Amino acid sequence: MLDIVALFIKTNQFKTFHEASVKLNIPLPTLQRRIKKLEDDLSLALFYRERGSLRLTEPGKSFYAHCLNHVEDLQSILCDFKNIGEDKVSTIKLIAPQNFIKSVYFTGLISRFNTLHPNIKIHMLLSDERLDLKATEFDLAIRIGQLENSQYMCKVINQMHFVMACSSTLIEKYGKPANFDDLAHFPHICCSPFENWGFITLTGERHVFQPHPDFVSNDIEMCALAAVEGRGIYYGPAYCVKPFLNTNRLINVLDDVKPIKRDINLIWPDKLIPKSTRYLIDFLTCSLSGIDI
Repeated sequence: MLDIVALFIKTNQFKTFHEASVKLNIPLPTLQRRIKKLEDDLSLALFYRERGSLRLTEPGKSFYAHCLNHVEDLQSILCDFKNIGEDKVSTIKLIAPQNFIKSVYFTGLISRFNTLHPNIKIHMLLSDERLDLKATEFDLAIRIGQLENSQYMCKVINQMHFVMACSSTLIEKYGKPANFDDLAHFPHICCSPFENWGFITLTGERHVFQPHPDFVSNDIEMCALAAVEGRGIYYGPAYCVKPFLNTNRLINVLDDVKPIKRDINLIWPDKLIPKSTRYLIDFLTCSLSGIDI
């Protein structure tokens, strides 16, 4: 029964039964038969089977909410017992954005974790490009922003503030932009992978601005320095330019809109995970969830 409930939870992550069968590597008739058996056992319809979509019924939503944490806890318990006879020293492969790992918010966290768990070693693969997780045998990944639909487990642990700012010399040259049309005439600095500039207006409407970059880098610190030099308008994480904003070397622009915050996500494979990985997930959740980033 645990296996079929876990399959139901996984299936709900996808838009259709067909997509679920492909991503979960289960034949479509088998997947549909197992979900139907669960519904028959419960005497409940768990999914609306609509053309081109898959969504939970109200009883399905309730069943999903009640089962999610319990199934995850049971999987963790099974994994703990499985690992009882294993070597006490374990290794976690962590994939994360390099700029975020270097930030003041992350500095010292790994050292603190190693102090708490000296037998758990962390090997970090750092890149500000979105690496193909399927091509890496990772245990845990940190991703900033919206995630593509995938077969991985995900947990949002915080949100990152973004700002749009430029130097006073740029304003002296072009004038202060009053709207998006004005913004289009400025040189733009793009921090890869944040290529689209998302905003929310005072009335709650969302707007996406498509920049035409004059300077592009996957190193956010380089983008911040380029903005200080007057090479364009910076749109990116606030933590990288906070010192320049505090000293007025950079100035916020377009006061009537605010850059949309981006989720800080933890991602791990949807399988039985070692307790060492669970320790790191819980540690990062606790350490980062209460910080204003």
